[in-house]
Amino acid sequence: MTDRPEPVAEAEAGPLVLRWGVLVLWIQAALVAVLAIIELVQLIRNGTDQFEWAAWIIAGPLVAAAALFYAGRLLVNRKPAGRGLAVAIQLSAVPVVFFMITGDSDAWVKVLGAVIGASVIACVALVTAPASRRAIGL
Repeated sequence: MTDRPEPVAEAEAGPLVLRWGVLVLWIQAALVAVLAIIELVQLIRNGTDQFEWAAWIIAGPLVAAAALFYAGRLLVNRKPAGRGLAVAIQLSAVPVVFFMITGDSDAWVKVLGAVIGASVIACVALVTAPASRRAIGL
């Protein structure tokens, strides 16, 4: 008898579709957290006299990053609430993406909006796929 863990079967680890959906959620969480840190550094570097307003600007993305990570953890543990949380957060990004793409902004903002929109569509499609629903138990 050894202390090595046995390989995890596909049924125990979850379907590939659900694992990809969780990966997309966690990548989004990491990128949103990096965005918040960059914004914090910019606020400190440029100096601001309205620290209360600056705190809210930083708190929003940090809460969103934590919620994205938590939704991924719920899905890893096969909790149905994770799917609802993930879809709700993704849908809240749709208006932001719309105004990034259609607004009067630089080309790089439009491209970034398109990439974010594609990740939103991919995440919703992956976590609501029939294989993901069966794995979660819905």
